[in-house]
Amino acid sequence: MADLLHAALAGEKFAIAKLISYFESVRARDLEECLRIDRALAELSAKHGLIVGLTGAPGAGKSTLMQHLVDSLLRLRPNWRIAIVAVDPSSPVSGGSLLGDRTRVNFTGHEQTYFRSQASDLELGGIGRNTFRVCRLLRRLFDLVLVESVGVGQSEIEIARLADVTLLALQPFSGDQIQFMKSGIMEIPQAFVITKCDAEDLAKRSLYQLQSSIDFLQKIDKDNKSPAIFQTSSVRRTGFSELAEFILSCKPLDQARELDREAYFLRKEIRYYYGEFGLNRMAHILEASAGKSFEERRKLLLDSLAEQQK
Repeated sequence: MADLLHAALAGEKFAIAKLISYFESVRARDLEECLRIDRALAELSAKHGLIVGLTGAPGAGKSTLMQHLVDSLLRLRPNWRIAIVAVDPSSPVSGGSLLGDRTRVNFTGHEQTYFRSQASDLELGGIGRNTFRVCRLLRRLFDLVLVESVGVGQSEIEIARLADVTLLALQPFSGDQIQFMKSGIMEIPQAFVITKCDAEDLAKRSLYQLQSSIDFLQKIDKDNKSPAIFQTSSVRRTGFSELAEFILSCKPLDQARELDREAYFLRKEIRYYYGEFGLNRMAHILEASAGKSFEERRKLLLDSLAEQQK
C-alpha cells in the first residue's frame, strides 16, 4: 500500500486507478483499505485541490467544453495536475453504461491529466453514488478535480452539493426568459457558460435573455455575487481563457462548509442503505463523530448499522 500511495502521488495512472477502485468498491473488506488510504494521504499530501462541477442538459457540449477548458488551464498553469471525472448514465434496462465521454476528449500531450469514467448507478442527481468519495481522494493528488455530470434536467442539482464551484453549460436558445427564471438548476451555478457561440445571433439572444433574468435567480455565492456569464465556441476556440481565469480565481470551500458537505453525503448514503430509520438511529453517532475524518465516520456508521441489522 505504501508503494501504491507513493506511485499515485508521483502521478502514475495505474496506481491512481487502483486507489480509486477501493473507493468505488461495495465490498465490506475494502472499508478498512479506504480508511488506511485516507489516513496515509492526509499525512503524505498537503494538496487540497479545487473541485469544479460541470453540468447541463444532454447535448449542451459539456465534454467539448471540458477539453478546451483543460487546455486553457494548463496554458495558464503548466505545472498543474488535473483530474477529470465524467459520469455517464446507467441503463435502467440492462444496468450497463456506455462511458462514452472519453471518446469526445483528447488530452494528448498533457501527461499531468487523468481521466476517469464513472457510471451513475441509476442515481437521479447527475452524479454517481461514489463520486464524492472519489473526488475526496483525487483532490489529495491533483490541483484541480473537474467533474462532468450526467446530462441533467431542471431539478437535478446534486453537483452543487459536491463541487466547490459549479458551472452550468447552456446551448444557444435553450430557453426563453421565463425558462431562465425557473427554480432548480438555474439557481445553483457560480457561472453560466453559453456554448456553441459560433451561432452568433442565437448566442446573443440567449445572452441578453439570461442577463435580464439573472436578478431573479437566488444567489448562493457566499459573497452574494451574481453568477458570471461566459460565451465559448469550440469552432472558433474563443471564451475558454476567460473561463479558465475565472476558475483560477476560485477557492475551495472553507472548513465549515466542507463539514456540511461531508455530513450531507454521509446522510445520503445511510438513507440509501437504511432509509429514514437508519438516519434516526444514527443521528447521535453523526453528532458524536463530528471531529473524525469522512472515511472514519462512514465506516463507523456502516459498521454500527450492520451490527444492528444482525
